[in-house]
Amino acid sequence: MGDSVDIVDVNTLFGPLLVASTDLNVDALAALMQKHNIAAACTLSTLGLLLDPALGNAATRAACAQYAGLLPVATLNPATFFGDTAAQQQLQKDDFCLIRFFPHAQGWPVEFGPFHTLLHAIAPLGLPIMVGIETPGEITALTRVLETYPAPVILSGVSLSTLAEAVLALQERDRWHVEISRLLAPGAIRQVADIAGADRLLFGTGAPSQPIAGVLATLQHAGLSEEARRQVLAANARRILQNSSPSP
Repeated sequence: MGDSVDIVDVNTLFGPLLVASTDLNVDALAALMQKHNIAAACTLSTLGLLLDPALGNAATRAACAQYAGLLPVATLNPATFFGDTAAQQQLQKDDFCLIRFFPHAQGWPVEFGPFHTLLHAIAPLGLPIMVGIETPGEITALTRVLETYPAPVILSGVSLSTLAEAVLALQERDRWHVEISRLLAPGAIRQVADIAGADRLLFGTGAPSQPIAGVLATLQHAGLSEEARRQVLAANARRILQNSSPSP
């Protein structure tokens, strides 16, 4: 892929990561973006994932103000949501482009009453959401939980064990998408593109905790047309983010 190819990474993060016993520095993320010619990256502070969403979202905004190529992603935790919508309304004012949920890391199930309530609170913002997937059955549950959510839904962490479930969800819901950071099995990306369309795939890496080069190489050899590859690398993400302006 040449330097002129537009690339948007929808799945990056920075900050402390307990499983790695390390701190993923935002400077390292910016350096990786430059190395791999990534024009923009949706990112978040892991402080919002591991500790407090308000603290993490503030750290995210500060980092994105420092680096022009970083797009702020909010994190929310249904397990600590008691109905106060002030923080959710602030997301609109702070120009967050996406809201991410981490059921496994935060210890709550997909079919969870506070998650339903929180989704209802953020629906008027019109922001896309990304939900982390790990085990079979979760996507099926999400199709029920998110049946009336009005904005795009992105599944992250989809792998070979949840691929068939994800493809079925994409076929039935035209606003749903999959980011490709774990679709590294031979033929997985091509299968989604052939069945659901290349316009439903988004480039994501999990950087800097996961290598960008491996995902780029997988996509390069996925058997997609040049146009389809360009869609996955950036066009699909830019369409979703551009069309996700909050409701008046």
